[in-house]
Amino acid sequence: MINLFETFDSASRDLLISEKIAGMTVPSVAMNDDGFLPEEVDSPIKYFCHLKSNHRPLYFDQIHIPHFWRIMANAQGGQIYDLKTKKANIVFLNPDNSRTVREIQWLDENGNISWVDRYDSHATRFSKVYYDNGQPSVCEYYDLTGRKVIEQNLRSGDIFLNFKGKKRHFNDLPDFVLFFLKEKQYDLNHIIYNTLNQSLAVTLRLPADSGEDMLVWHERLGDELPGNMGFLMDNDTRTSTIAFQNYEDWQAKQDLIPKDSKIKFLYLGTIYPHPRSNQLRSQVLILTNSDQIDQLENLVQLMPNVTINIAAVTEMSSKLLAFGDYPNVEVYPQVSHDKVIELITNCDVYLDINQGNEILDAVRGAFEQNMLILGFHNTLHEPKFVAKQNTYDNNSEAVRLMAQKVLSALVKPQLMGDLIDEQRKEASDVLPKDYQTILGDWVNE
Repeated sequence: MINLFETFDSASRDLLISEKIAGMTVPSVAMNDDGFLPEEVDSPIKYFCHLKSNHRPLYFDQIHIPHFWRIMANAQGGQIYDLKTKKANIVFLNPDNSRTVREIQWLDENGNISWVDRYDSHATRFSKVYYDNGQPSVCEYYDLTGRKVIEQNLRSGDIFLNFKGKKRHFNDLPDFVLFFLKEKQYDLNHIIYNTLNQSLAVTLRLPADSGEDMLVWHERLGDELPGNMGFLMDNDTRTSTIAFQNYEDWQAKQDLIPKDSKIKFLYLGTIYPHPRSNQLRSQVLILTNSDQIDQLENLVQLMPNVTINIAAVTEMSSKLLAFGDYPNVEVYPQVSHDKVIELITNCDVYLDINQGNEILDAVRGAFEQNMLILGFHNTLHEPKFVAKQNTYDNNSEAVRLMAQKVLSALVKPQLMGDLIDEQRKEASDVLPKDYQTILGDWVNE
């Protein structure tokens, strides 16, 4: 049994974490590797290129550049200059001021991308992508010595592998991944996959009677089931079960599921880690890199006995720093990682009311800490973690109602408990026993 992820995105990570919390150990493979896969997630790139090292990720000022060139950077990204000529863009792994390099986009004389050097979590340049007429055309992968091991034509899909003294050709990524899975002798009796594209293609190339698979579907549904889901219902394949992770869709879209389908449909959900319960402390948190925090002054004045903590990983403007003059506001410019952990641990309400990008997965972190999350329709960064009843219009009356809910919940344990329960239900949060019931037999085979 394996998890087969097309990419190790947040949905794949949630599925893997859910299995872990449920006490299940399922080998996991990512078809595409961005260089920052967790240790427990395997990939063809890791295996064939032998990408193992003890080095730390590449920090932006460790990039090797010619003498007299310079690097300029902020929390969001960086650039490399030769005098006034920009030679490259630096893309960071996260826009959180950690400045870990994911890739360097080298530019031609017209300022267009010529090629991209990609770095992994051990500072190895493990991949290079060549561009042609503004489009990626060829991707190469290297071992630790810099030897080319894999070449992928990004237009035709062809993949060439140098392995055990032979050069092998594969028509596309699914063929390449199948070769890898068999080479590593993974147990393919059951495959859990979560996309209807490349990972589905892998399962379809295995004989229908060679195993039994499950599609775990996390994407939102429209007015009809996806076409490839219909294909699974109409044909004999290994896929026997389709498990929905979105609670709202599972409740609202039952009419789309044929009653006589040979595919078993069920609700799986996601298990989120919750290290603590809400403790009803009068501490509110806002994490932001913008001074555009909607209705902040009104909320500060409506909740004089509640401390509102505002933290940013960058410097703060004078406008935002001025809120520190209020007795119930604490501001933390250029906040440290340890201080963020302290704030997330010690606050019980999160306000998702800042404009601009989300930082530090703030809303998800608040959700996992069982903080009550509220926000405006126009400021939500992760709507799935904010209950509908806690999402407000951006006007003075709605702000009054928002503040009233916060104040009431902080003094009424039953109300706070009910609000957190609804928040978790709408986010499709389930218990370990739910996973054990659905996946236990496969895991224990």
